[in-house]
Amino acid sequence: MSEKSGSIDALLQSSIGFLRQYPPFDEMDEANLRFLASHLSLAYYASGSAILAHADGLPNCLFIVQRGTVQLHPSEGFHVSNANVLALGPGSCFSVYALMERRAVSSPYTAVEDTFCYRLPAEIFNELLHRSQRFQEFSTHYLRSLLRDSRRLIQMHSASAAAEQQAMNRSLRSLIKVSPIFCTADTTLETVLRTMHQSRVGSMLVVDANHAPVGIFTRSDVLDRVTLAQRPLTDAISAVMTPNPASLPADASVYEATLAIAARGIRHLPIVDDGRLVGIITERDLFALQRVSVRGINRVITQAQDAAALEQAGRDVRKLASTLFAQGVVAEQLTHLITTLNDALSQRAVTLVQNEHDLNGIRWCWLSFGSEGRLEQTVSTDQDNGIVFEYEPQLQLDEVRARLLSFAKAVNDLLDRCGFPLCTGDIMASNPRWCLTFDEWQAQFRDWVSNTDPEALLGSVIFFDFRALAGDETLGVQLRDALNNLAKANPRFLRQLVQYALETKPPLGLIRDFVTEEDGDAAGFIDLKKSAARLFVDAARIMALATGSTATNTAQRLRMSGANLKISDADTASAIEAFYFVQQLRLRSQLSTEADST
Repeated sequence: MSEKSGSIDALLQSSIGFLRQYPPFDEMDEANLRFLASHLSLAYYASGSAILAHADGLPNCLFIVQRGTVQLHPSEGFHVSNANVLALGPGSCFSVYALMERRAVSSPYTAVEDTFCYRLPAEIFNELLHRSQRFQEFSTHYLRSLLRDSRRLIQMHSASAAAEQQAMNRSLRSLIKVSPIFCTADTTLETVLRTMHQSRVGSMLVVDANHAPVGIFTRSDVLDRVTLAQRPLTDAISAVMTPNPASLPADASVYEATLAIAARGIRHLPIVDDGRLVGIITERDLFALQRVSVRGINRVITQAQDAAALEQAGRDVRKLASTLFAQGVVAEQLTHLITTLNDALSQRAVTLVQNEHDLNGIRWCWLSFGSEGRLEQTVSTDQDNGIVFEYEPQLQLDEVRARLLSFAKAVNDLLDRCGFPLCTGDIMASNPRWCLTFDEWQAQFRDWVSNTDPEALLGSVIFFDFRALAGDETLGVQLRDALNNLAKANPRFLRQLVQYALETKPPLGLIRDFVTEEDGDAAGFIDLKKSAARLFVDAARIMALATGSTATNTAQRLRMSGANLKISDADTASAIEAFYFVQQLRLRSQLSTEADST
């Protein structure tokens, strides 16, 4: 072998070794990978130099970043608060779409530091598409990979301030360090207390013959259930334990445990594997590295006696959201968690106000509309709520409604103080239009379903996402059933919803990458809620109404209705992933704004 051929072979092996580190090259067979590497050339771009622009016309090659960082600059008029979202590092490809669609790139690519890029000629790119199915799949689904890479970059940027914090997608099994302390139901109190003291644990789990948890006794139970009750220490633990404790499987995530703690207000969570006790997770395990815990916030909310305490809880919710976002918690989990805590806050506000108003003789249910109804609240959210009610026959409707409106006004004002601004469109329970009897709500929905006026339809869609939040929730469930029956019986209404949804266009232009808002506060920016998230929300709503699904959450609607409508699991998963990518961008922007204002 000549010295020259040996040098070429070494360079080829070096290129192959580099490519094998990154998708899709890591899944390509040896022959196609060698074919690709043999046609690569390496180009150097100094920091700040242009690599590719729209004016260059149709690209003559595919670029693969070998070293350094390439910045995709948004089109003129599109503003991004953090450039990392559009940064491409080693292993990243660009000009894929332009090559496949035989067009110029829409936005310029610039080296932000001294950068080396592999260049693959366009004709070889096209040949490789036919030779390698994996490369063809990658190129065809390039947009999805961009979404995934962008989300990873967002999380990397946000996580830089919380690198040592626990990952919320870890399994609970990974947190179990020691075997759990447990006993049977006939164990005496004396034995249990002595074991807890000697083992220095704050709880004792009670199991049955199959080793399944049937009860729990904690240190906080000792005072009320044993000492003050003067319970003999010879009594069995079954007399004082909390029966049927909430538990989670070992493969559940830290996020799921976090949500269970928030929803149930508990501190200890048994972990089971195939029904058998394998460990216990405590609040301290989950939030040892967090200054603000879910249970702590939930405790402040449930024990709040005034607006000041609820206001502080609202601030803590936003602080916790920022921490969890930095940990890499995905948008679906985070928006669900935010909504769970906001639900608790709203329910407490309703309870505090209810104690000051006479609602005797009235069955009522507080309804949440919009993002709260869909369990998709982000950090910045205003109020969208209403009331459905029934009343005893001896009462007068006007008098009943007046009492409820006074009650609702106080709740709306309290929620405003707690960080939920009053709705600018006045979609609130304190508005007589949205404080209606069950029959009036049915009539209102019937009018919307039969109305052919596009403006009326535009103003009504938010109400189709309602969810019962407080009061007699059976009224909300019955109203949902009535609405589903009404929608299924009126296919023309569903067609109108489809036409309305199709009016929302993705913010993509023919010449530039993005179409921004032309006026208002969002001028020069993309309204992610109106122009992006709404695409998925509207489609999911229509699918749910068409199939009679009771789900209100967009992802749940897509999953449940998609299966009924014969939509492939892959397409459903792609839609959900894209929706939550948009939600993640919204959360990031809102949390950045929140941080800037403090």
